[in-house]
Amino acid sequence: MKVRLEPAPVRGFRFAGVSAGLRNEPGRLDLGVIAADWPVAAAGVFTTNLVKAAPVIVAHQHVRRGRLQAIAANSGSANCFTGNAGLKLAHDSAKALAGALKCAPELIAPCSTGVIGRAYNLARYRSGIREAVAMLGPDRLGDFARAIMTTDTRPKTASMVLELGGAEVTIAGCAKGAGMIEPKMATMLAFIVTDAACAAPMLRHTLARALPASFNAITIDGDMSTNDTLLLMASGAAGNRPLRGREVGAFEAAVAAVADALARELVRDGEGATKLVTVEVRGARTAAEADRVARQIANSPLVKTAFFGCDPNFGRILMAAGKAGVALDLERLEVSLGGIKLASRGALRVGALERAAAQMKKREFGLLIDLKQGKGAASIMTCDLSFDYVKINAEYTT
Repeated sequence: MKVRLEPAPVRGFRFAGVSAGLRNEPGRLDLGVIAADWPVAAAGVFTTNLVKAAPVIVAHQHVRRGRLQAIAANSGSANCFTGNAGLKLAHDSAKALAGALKCAPELIAPCSTGVIGRAYNLARYRSGIREAVAMLGPDRLGDFARAIMTTDTRPKTASMVLELGGAEVTIAGCAKGAGMIEPKMATMLAFIVTDAACAAPMLRHTLARALPASFNAITIDGDMSTNDTLLLMASGAAGNRPLRGREVGAFEAAVAAVADALARELVRDGEGATKLVTVEVRGARTAAEADRVARQIANSPLVKTAFFGCDPNFGRILMAAGKAGVALDLERLEVSLGGIKLASRGALRVGALERAAAQMKKREFGLLIDLKQGKGAASIMTCDLSFDYVKINAEYTT
């Protein structure tokens, strides 16, 4: 199975992205719609941040029924910390798209991304919805992906085609997010659609299987958004027979592959990022302990600035590992950077530092820590921390 980093038509779905005037930049796409041709099976996962945006609350309520017909997503305003007025705005937004598609508002998932504490203009939103519905087409997932961008430098899409249940099945998705990224779940907006015939319980199980190694295994800055949303919808238009046995596993693997590709693109496009680094921890007593060590390293500002400067600063890596609260045997621990072993048997290999620094000049490299205490393992994708990250976030609302 090969994932392509490009959109693809998915039978039973149409897409659009328009400029509704919800942002300060004239002409910029800022409102997107994904519409199914009929109510379809759906599942979703949302932020675990205790500060939740109004659209998250409404979308969560609607998708719990296991069916949706459309998604509306705007950029520029998060509609978070906007009180009862913001909750009404999210409901009114769902009603606007429901009216245009002639379906029940409960079949709409509203989503928003942008500045917290600000609402958007409902009149402009409604006008944009009408325009988007008029423009819906099977080949416009790319327009939708551009409409939901905030500090992203490019749209992020992925797709895959495979044989399942006696039919050709397509899976396609898009995501946005470049900062405030450390899902649990998940710091971003992401939408995946398929024409496979699947019931909502299978979609929920599929998301649960896909998340740990994709959207929940990335970090840009260790901060969790208030608007995180991942939705999976299945139209059934492929006409496949009910999936059983290995076919279920193949479908789950395909969705996971698309999710992994999108998650990787989020980290590649992290705010100001110049490097994608995979932090892998092996040999922990448990997978949970391995995850704790990996996240401490991946989120350390000192480690991330060292990545940016191509500085194989072993002391920063060791410091971050040590503050994870996981017992370490320094006499056994091994650390490799870009495939170059930096430390083993309780000693730093000073002679390897220059070669490791050369590896760090690559756009992508890995950091491997082997604790040699058990079979627990975890892997987190992260990026470096550059001057541009500080500039982007110092000026985010100004």
